[in-house]
Amino acid sequence: MQTIKENAIRDYVSDIDFKSENWSLKSIKEDLRKFLGEEPAIDVIYVMINEATKKPVEFLNVDKVEIIFYDIDEKFKKITINP
Repeated sequence: MQTIKENAIRDYVSDIDFKSENWSLKSIKEDLRKFLGEEPAIDVIYVMINEATKKPVEFLNVDKVEIIFYDIDEKFKKITINP
């Protein structure tokens, strides 16, 4: 069962369009800090693909986002989200 904090994080991140350029790690951390009461650790894992030549570099796609935070049970929890 998910906790209130975990649900809030998942709801917030689900509204982010990682394919656009309208998001930043800084703004995500600031927004999460507002309702978590702490700044979580966030790791964004990218996949770099040039679809035409199969060489890395041209397109940056977010593969997954990992968020580590202090949950209500006083333990660290890690959520992995695949946008």
